[in-house]
Amino acid sequence: MHLVDVTASHAKDIQRELAATPVHFIKVYTLGNSRVVYKKKHGFSEIVISNKLRGITDKEINFVVEKLLKNDTKNMEITKQKSLVEIIVNN
Repeated sequence: MHLVDVTASHAKDIQRELAATPVHFIKVYTLGNSRVVYKKKHGFSEIVISNKLRGITDKEINFVVEKLLKNDTKNMEITKQKSLVEIIVNN
């Protein structure tokens, strides 16, 4: 598995969100057919993994946590739906 940084492809959307919300950091990645959006706000971070074609696997979730959070799972809350996973980490 590889996380591919595609943030530059979403530059206009990211600039709008940075200007309109308290978010101060946004990165967008692809993980095969899945999209990973990593946002940092004051006090917490949020990672959203989505896939329009299928559900998100535990293997994908573990890979993203390992790569983006360096396995820092303290204060981590995971919400799973069929094709969407939200990971919140309180800093």
